[in-house]
Amino acid sequence: MAGFTDIHCHILPGIDDGPADVRLSVEMLEIARADGIEKIVASPHILDGVFDNTKESIASSIAGFRSHLEAIGSLNGVTLCRGADIRICRDMQQRISNDRLPLINDKNYILLELPSFVIPPLGELANLICGLRMSGITAIITHPERNIPILEDLRILEKFVEWGAISQITGASITGVFGARIQKASLKIIKKGLAHVVATDAHNSKTRPPVLSGPYARVAKKFGQSLAEALFIVNPSRIVDGCEVDCTA
Repeated sequence: MAGFTDIHCHILPGIDDGPADVRLSVEMLEIARADGIEKIVASPHILDGVFDNTKESIASSIAGFRSHLEAIGSLNGVTLCRGADIRICRDMQQRISNDRLPLINDKNYILLELPSFVIPPLGELANLICGLRMSGITAIITHPERNIPILEDLRILEKFVEWGAISQITGASITGVFGARIQKASLKIIKKGLAHVVATDAHNSKTRPPVLSGPYARVAKKFGQSLAEALFIVNPSRIVDGCEVDCTA
């Protein structure tokens, strides 16, 4: 079996609510490597007024982290690339058009985060998702299973997919770390064919570590090896490479 690709991981030190220093970032990387993760998209938050990260600051942080890993001999076996977990905002389309927001590995996918307790106006979201698709960019809705309105009505997520978005489930949601309700919703989203990729959304080495093997085993047992490989291996790798994902496995 090929190694995992993690498209959503808060592994960079001191840049958001992930690891506070480089020592903790190294701990996370070692956990990921031991779990079979071979590629990591370093994806810190971009949330206006809270985490004002930019394409340039993220690139600088990755370069500094990579240099530290090379100096201590810990980079071997793991590839790092740039992304961001971007909270949806009103001027997002313009900022993307102006090349101000990072795409995953500078290709054609972008991680978009919804607020936890509300959904922005559906008309605006439709315009954003469809507009991105027309410009060759696919929106990836991060952890929809943890959004309260989607938890209550999966038809909202169905609309996003109809408009051209794909969705990323968090591995820890599948194994029950966020509670039974979110776990149930995660499995239902997968069963309905509304999930396209699973990632760690890791923030630390203790309570939210970068591990995918447990969720992979759970999905393989419940839904079959083929779907598990699509969600954990094939699709995330294709996303990093900028290729279309398989939504039919």
